[in-house]
Amino acid sequence: MKKRLCLQDVSAVNEVDLAERLRIITGWKAGRTEEREQRFEVDGAEAVLRCRETELQPPAKNSELRLIAREGIVIMEARLLPLREMIVVYTSRELPKLQTVVEKLCCRMSLIIAEPNLKQRLAQELGTYDFRKLPAYRNGSLRAMAVCHLPWQIYVVSKAWQQFLQQPEEKVFIRQLRVKLRRLRSTLSFFKPVLQRSSAVAWQNTLRQQGELLSRLRELDVALMTCEKIRSQAAASGGKLTAPTQVEELLQKLRREEAAVCLQKADLSSVTKTLAQFNIWLHERPLAPNLADKKLRKFISRRLNEWSEKLETLDKKYPDFHNMLELHQIRIKVKRFRYALQTLPEVPRDSNLLRRLKRLQDMLGFLHDDFINARLVQCFLEDAANVQLRYEAGLFAGWERAKAEAAVEMLPQLWEDFCGALNAWRKENL
Repeated sequence: MKKRLCLQDVSAVNEVDLAERLRIITGWKAGRTEEREQRFEVDGAEAVLRCRETELQPPAKNSELRLIAREGIVIMEARLLPLREMIVVYTSRELPKLQTVVEKLCCRMSLIIAEPNLKQRLAQELGTYDFRKLPAYRNGSLRAMAVCHLPWQIYVVSKAWQQFLQQPEEKVFIRQLRVKLRRLRSTLSFFKPVLQRSSAVAWQNTLRQQGELLSRLRELDVALMTCEKIRSQAAASGGKLTAPTQVEELLQKLRREEAAVCLQKADLSSVTKTLAQFNIWLHERPLAPNLADKKLRKFISRRLNEWSEKLETLDKKYPDFHNMLELHQIRIKVKRFRYALQTLPEVPRDSNLLRRLKRLQDMLGFLHDDFINARLVQCFLEDAANVQLRYEAGLFAGWERAKAEAAVEMLPQLWEDFCGALNAWRKENL
């Protein structure tokens, strides 16, 4: 069975013919070239593809590997979308050669991984994509999970990495990247029992490491946003409140240093290679043999029931709502559950449950940010030589302390409300 992997060229400079570039990098022979124009619809929106396609094949005889270089444009809804990509066509028996080709391409070009099917890719960009319409999904078995629930999220993460690496100073890009990584990790964790265990755990660790690489940068961004709030209120106070100028300058310096560290540890080449390998692994349908033909919906219902039961007893495992480290563990589990509810289209939606879940998660997030903010400026409070810095750090650390203390007192009731809604939803739907 032939499979396809799509790599998009996101280089700023595109003067060189793509097919010629691929020929030089791979040493493969260029074959047929054709000009294509194709009209099609994407969920009611008319689209036109105009491109030049060139097929390249390796010099080795009997190889089924192929590279298809596509350069051109897509016109959709009065938008002109550039197209510069390569489709690698491969079979399972040539995976080692595929890995070699992908590594060569990623090392020599700026690439991201994308949905090979252009119609599906455009639907993803429009927000109308529904993998339940795919042929692979129709028989309802767990085999569909590997190629329906996870790959589209890999493409989203790959694009988010590109945006962050191009503009690491933009706070919105790091926040979006972390959300997309967590959503992908949550889905992988949800389906882990039916995947080949050792490989699934290894991929979980890989994705977690990507998220951890970005965690301190995000913490500094949150702290800088707190500085902006204080500065705004100081400006409106008529001099009654002091803006944390020195604290903000030091945090900005720490952020620049941390961004430089992130860019050293994560480059687009290594990230794209990793995500491509993950995607290739999934398309090999790496399911436990005794579970592959089980029904998808039954598994989802059973797994959600397991997660729900564990959530309802978290306050027994972590009973101290004043302990920020214990609250952080609850926050992680709550966030993972919310991503599962929002990402799996098979899950029955309940506005009451989602509303209470969001309220709880927001409160836990606020308490976590307040805790991290205080920890970030602790060293500033200990600077005996700089009285102004100590004053500003104290102001910063205590900025929302009263609000945080009130939030902690509200948590037991929020938790009880959420667990009640969760229990009712579970009994009705699972």
